[in-house]
Amino acid sequence: MGKVIISAALGIAAAGAVMVAPYAGVRITPAQMMMIAAALSVGAAVAVLTRTVADKAIGKSRKDLLLSSQLKEAGQLIARFPHGGDILSLSIKPDTLIDRLEVVADPGKCITRDIMVTLKNSGSTKFNPVELKRLFMALKDQPGFIHLVLLDSHGEFVGYIPGFYAKREFTGPNAEVQIAKYVDDVFADDNNSVNLRQIEGAGKSDIISDEAKISEAIVKMAGGFRRLIVLRRGYHRRPIGLVNFSDLMSETLSEQTKPSLRSMLGR
Repeated sequence: MGKVIISAALGIAAAGAVMVAPYAGVRITPAQMMMIAAALSVGAAVAVLTRTVADKAIGKSRKDLLLSSQLKEAGQLIARFPHGGDILSLSIKPDTLIDRLEVVADPGKCITRDIMVTLKNSGSTKFNPVELKRLFMALKDQPGFIHLVLLDSHGEFVGYIPGFYAKREFTGPNAEVQIAKYVDDVFADDNNSVNLRQIEGAGKSDIISDEAKISEAIVKMAGGFRRLIVLRRGYHRRPIGLVNFSDLMSETLSEQTKPSLRSMLGR
């Protein structure tokens, strides 16, 4: 636990130094900022994730345990997509009749349900941005709509869009343009899925298996990935959730290290 606290404290100190540097006349280039951010991210991730899984085995060093553990062994790392139970699962194709969807016809009955939305490419017919805007207008006031997944004509993952972005940008005055860029263009050429990172989404290469070691996730995070889509056993047809290290570190640090940091500071 002491190493976790020290790592967290050093991260906080380093972040503070970066923030005050301009006031001291020190110029930090964007490239240097990116290197510093990556280094701090890896350090914080190692500290936090070690604390998460360390109690599961005695006798191994915390570092070895962290690097050898699989993502699925540390359940809290994966923000899972809704499934089963009373989930409203919407699988939308270009020829889907939007008016017949429950969330459009009777939105009041959906207000307390988790909603999983999947757009599936048909291969030959493009999505009509006007029709999709109508869908997202209906989803805009649904608190259970958090995730939007894009699948190709074979049912394989090609993209992820956060629900909050879809609610905001796919319902506004430029909705049709945004939908064409981040939905139709991605389906037309899945290499365009890299553009989904611009809206805090994820493309076809922003993936990791739930059987991957945590060390692999940390390496990808250090390479600039904000979030990774988790595939069950690495199968592209089975996206099960996402790993968002920024949120994880923020929440875990605030809950697990604050009391000890206060103790160290004599508060």
